[in-house]
Amino acid sequence: MSEKALLAANSEFYRAFRDRDYEQMDALWAKESIVVCIHPGAPALYGRGPVLASWRAILSNPDSPRIQCVNEQATLFGEAGMVTCVERVGRTRVAATNLFVLERGSWRMLHHHASPIGVDEPDPSPNRNLN
Repeated sequence: MSEKALLAANSEFYRAFRDRDYEQMDALWAKESIVVCIHPGAPALYGRGPVLASWRAILSNPDSPRIQCVNEQATLFGEAGMVTCVERVGRTRVAATNLFVLERGSWRMLHHHASPIGVDEPDPSPNRNLN
């Protein structure tokens, strides 16, 4: 599989997040491997049950943040792949690492780890009328 296919799987993850689509999120996570998820500021969750329960709670919350994924970098390791990226949550930036494994010919998420970078993006400068 190619880096392009790996990046497409990563995009599907963020699309499911953006659309609050639990069924799609469930379909993206590996079923034949132990999965791990570390949400910002939270302890690691191990196994499909706890990981998907966390996503169900996040996606069902109408106040959960809107995420934009930028600066994706993909690396392949045989039947595994890694995507690092930055998640923009308003002005906050979060570094994320998403690990994928090939299962039955498709990339499936094995591990998601997101943690704040610590520096918010600056406010956009106000428009100034110099006339």
